[in-house]
Amino acid sequence: MLKGKYKLKILNKFKKENIAYFEEKKRFVIVILVMFLIIFIAVKLFQIAYASYESTAKLNANIEKAVYILKEGGMEFNIDLNKIEPSPDPYIYKFSISNFNGNKHSDVDIEYSISLTTTTNLPLTYELYRNENYDDENATNLFKNMTVKQDIDGAWYNYLEGKEQYYFPYEEDLTDIYTLVIYFKEENKMITDYADSIENIEVKLDSHQVTE
Repeated sequence: MLKGKYKLKILNKFKKENIAYFEEKKRFVIVILVMFLIIFIAVKLFQIAYASYESTAKLNANIEKAVYILKEGGMEFNIDLNKIEPSPDPYIYKFSISNFNGNKHSDVDIEYSISLTTTTNLPLTYELYRNENYDDENATNLFKNMTVKQDIDGAWYNYLEGKEQYYFPYEEDLTDIYTLVIYFKEENKMITDYADSIENIEVKLDSHQVTE
């Protein structure tokens, strides 16, 4: 009789030790899983932050001209393409538009629009992107339609107009970065008429004060 009770006591003790062991093992597995989850989330957040930094750095790189809108009115500037040749790759030109310049700052809220006028000497295609890398997925080309106009002297021009008005409140220092993408298709290499042609590209900004 005592022998049976002794066996039962040992069996119960063994069961309790097993339960304690499995509980400890379960807690250990949970801790490991939580650690892996934390590491996974940290890696994903780092990748997102780095991708954002890389995209911003890429956007801010190689800005060739800075333009400052400090008051309402019109403003134009030309883009110097130097010698442009047919190529499978686009030509990239970046410029920025700001409502401040050092200590000088616009003292009114300003809205502005942007347009592009070019000669028709070369069969170029134009795209314009605002605060986006042109090769980003879902990047928006501001110039979807190009019209051809003739001036009073009979010369023909391409005209591309942005439909949006962009807002600069005077309380903030703001900068818009534009990327102009120009395509000159490689197939035009065989057309000798384009060899010595020069294209003039003019960017025009129209700005006005915003009043309540």
